[in-house]
Amino acid sequence: MARGQIEKRGVRRRSIKPVILIVTEGSQTEPKYFEHLRTRKNNVDIRVVGSRSSAGESDYISLVHKAVEYKEKNQLAKRNGDTVWVVADGDVNYNNPNPIDNKNMQLQKARRMAEAKDIQISLSNPCFELWYLLHYQYTTKFLGNYNDVSRLLKNFIVNYRKTIDVYAELSAHTAKAIENSKRLELYQKNNGNASPFGVDVNPFTDVYKLVESLV
Repeated sequence: MARGQIEKRGVRRRSIKPVILIVTEGSQTEPKYFEHLRTRKNNVDIRVVGSRSSAGESDYISLVHKAVEYKEKNQLAKRNGDTVWVVADGDVNYNNPNPIDNKNMQLQKARRMAEAKDIQISLSNPCFELWYLLHYQYTTKFLGNYNDVSRLLKNFIVNYRKTIDVYAELSAHTAKAIENSKRLELYQKNNGNASPFGVDVNPFTDVYKLVESLV
């Protein structure tokens, strides 16, 4: 079965393992990472759906719509142990007018839609690679975009680029990444930011919540 295709699940198929559906805005980085978390140990069926093949600004509402579509089409339900996640970036374009306010408005609307459908949103600001960086380094420094994060990440994964699979390098440091993510979250809360955080909170990632449910 091709990646992103999910088996039809009817009432008579409820004996199979719970599904964790992960809808990502990236078509390479996030799917490559999460597909490695399919193991016998976690006793769940992890399905990863990438959303785009080329760079573009995050569209939280479209991501939630896609998650709802897959959830309903494949009859996933919380009562059966299924969970659905949207994994998105802060991805603020500071060249746009009022970029923070406009992005946060869209994010808040997407969160309301997601909550109504029992879908969870995991946000990384500025990008998913911050989760990778926290495997090696704790930082509270403002990181404006992917390039800012990748420059730091290349101190540890010298040839890093989005198209390569770096799970083998990261996996031994997952516990540290979770610890650093929680520490960063606490730092932002202590600075007066209320959760769930918007894109004005930088840097930040709560990918650890999804990863903790899988490892």
